[in-house]
Amino acid sequence: MELPKLFVTFLIIQALFISQIQVQAANPNLFREYIGSEFKNVKFPDVPINSNVQFHFILAFAIDYTTFGTPSPTNRKFNIFWDSNNLSPSQVSSIKNAHSNVKVALSLGGDSVVNGLAYFSPSSIDSWVSNAVSSLTSIIKQYHLDGIDIDYENFKADPDTFAECIGRLITTLKRNKVISFASIAPY
Repeated sequence: MELPKLFVTFLIIQALFISQIQVQAANPNLFREYIGSEFKNVKFPDVPINSNVQFHFILAFAIDYTTFGTPSPTNRKFNIFWDSNNLSPSQVSSIKNAHSNVKVALSLGGDSVVNGLAYFSPSSIDSWVSNAVSSLTSIIKQYHLDGIDIDYENFKADPDTFAECIGRLITTLKRNKVISFASIAPY
């Protein structure tokens, strides 16, 4: 994807959620940390938490690929690709109960899945949004999560399709009170 098109896509997404972004950008007491993507037995208590800042753990990653054999794209049904043995629903609840300043989110996409690239490649906007809302709502509720982070790094779709899918996903999850925040990784 051409860099100017990707830049325009991110500008569109930012415009959709400018008030959320302004609040977070104006908050110098917010720290976000990706956790769980490399299966190195990292647990929530391994990360020091400053009680004077809002701390967001971001589980890396939920990807719309199959989890068996050689991963392949699904019809936008997201699956967990983080270290769920060390970062389970009970461990999410435990860290949030121990620290009132902690929230936990999941990140969508990332760069790779197993030994291949993870692509944003919707078959259609409507089916992508519908399946993403359904599968992510299930994961978010199961894990007691507070938000999502968008971190797609590889694309097989145009910027307008990306912006429409992500914009509709975030809007629906917020409207349904499934998430309280969304962030976009500055890739």
